Amino acid sequence: MSLLTVLEQAQGGGLYAAVARNLDLDENQTRKAMRQLCPVIAASLQQRAAADEDLFQTLLDMIEMSGQGSPLDDAENLTSAEAIADGNAILDDVYGARNAAMVVLRQADATIPERELSKLAPISAVAVVAALAQVNRPMALAATAQTAVGSSAGSGFMGALVSAIIAGILAALKKQFGPKPRRRRASYSRTRNTRKTTRKTTPARRKTASVADVFKDILGDLGKK
Repeated sequence: MSLLTVLEQAQGGGLYAAVARNLDLDENQTRKAMRQLCPVIAASLQQRAAADEDLFQTLLDMIEMSGQGSPLDDAENLTSAEAIADGNAILDDVYGARNAAMVVLRQADATIPERELSKLAPISAVAVVAALAQVNRPMALAATAQTAVGSSAGSGFMGALVSAIIAGILAALKKQFGPKPRRRRASYSRTRNTRKTTRKTTPARRKTASVADVFKDILGDLGKK
C-alpha cells in the first residue's frame, strides 16, 4: 500500500481533517501540504536509512513495536507535543538539522504557507514513520513468529506464514484473556535513545529485512533504488 493511500485511509478518511482541526489549520491546505511533504520526507528517510545503520535499526524497532498503537489511529497522538518532538527528531536525523529540513521541504512546494510548513513538517515526518510501520507490520509479525516457534513450523515462505498465523492466534488469546495493557504509541525519540544506549547488546536485523524491503510498498519504484 502506497504512502498516500495509507494516509488517505487513516481514521476512516478523516486524518487530514483531524490534523487540521487540532492545529487550527485549513483542511484543504493541510491535505495539499501533507501530500507534498510526506513523499519527500519518505524518500529522504530511505536514502538516509541506507547510509546510517543505526537509523535503519531504529526504524526496524519502530516497525516491531507498531502493534502498540499508531499515531495514525488518533489525531491527538499525531499532533501532541510528544509527536511534534518526535517529528523534529526525525527531521534532524534525516536532514542534519530542522532548519536544513525546512529548506529542502520548502522546495517541495513553494506555495505552502510558512505557518503550515512549520506546523506540518514534523507531523508529516511522524506520519511517514507511522505509515512505514503499518505497512511492514505483517513482516514484523512473521519475523517475530519465526523467532518464537523456531523451525517447528517449517522454513521459507510457508513456514513464515504458518508461524505468523500461530503468533496471531496467540496474540488474540492474550488480548482476550490477559490483562489490558495501557495503550501507548511507539515513540521515535524513545526508540532511538534506547537503540543508542543498548547498541552493543541489541542485535541488528539486516538479515531479515533490507532498506528496499522496508520502503518498497510505501514508495513503490523508489523503494528499489
